[in-house]
Amino acid sequence: MNPSLARLLLGCVLSTSLSACDTSVAGDDDTDTGGDSMVVTGIWNRYGSEYGYQTDIAYGGIAGQSSDRVYMCELPGSPTAGLYKGRLISPRMIRWDANHDLPDYEVVFEGTTMRFKPQNGTNTFLGQYRQGTWTPGACDFTLKDGELIDNSSTAYVVFDNSGETKITGVKIGGEGIPVKASTETACSVTTLIPAGTGSNGSLTVSISYSGVGIDGPYSRTQTHYMYRSDFKPGCNKLAVEFGCGALAVCVYPVP
Repeated sequence: MNPSLARLLLGCVLSTSLSACDTSVAGDDDTDTGGDSMVVTGIWNRYGSEYGYQTDIAYGGIAGQSSDRVYMCELPGSPTAGLYKGRLISPRMIRWDANHDLPDYEVVFEGTTMRFKPQNGTNTFLGQYRQGTWTPGACDFTLKDGELIDNSSTAYVVFDNSGETKITGVKIGGEGIPVKASTETACSVTTLIPAGTGSNGSLTVSISYSGVGIDGPYSRTQTHYMYRSDFKPGCNKLAVEFGCGALAVCVYPVP
């Protein structure tokens, strides 16, 4: 074969191979195709979940909160249902409040959709999102005039601590409830009753108490499981039992 022709054919083969490699790499590249024009604002909804899980996310626009605040509501039906709070520590990175024990989430845009990339060394897929609106009542929030409003119930507890056995604390869904000596002194100090966080939407209600027994001082906690809808106007009486006695606690929701 003519040496010049051989060099020409070899050059064509190499050129074709390199072009094919470039095309393959571009097709597999998992990059942020949304570009810098995509902005983390407003409300996004999860869609296309294999198990039908629904999640709402609000970036800013939350009444009483700074513009960098992020609220994520996993709706009932999800095994991790509940409200998660965090903030944007950069334009594309969420740091969740410490009590959630979650890694930072990177926000990744792909066209007009969004997903999260957890910063824990894994490639866990956390669902796909698109811009939408807040599900009415989700995690006790409603959207009004473009702002997310908290509609959570509040409560305080009243009980008599004059005996030897004393109540030392009451928590509903992990939230400490203010303790007052009477309904007259409890008009202004309240705490939110959170939405149910159990797999079936239930709340853990724990009552801690202390006393002195035959073996000396002791501290104990008793637990009830309730729904927030169980708390009606007036005194919602809960009791802790010990030995031959009991202590009653009144939980008063505030309209």
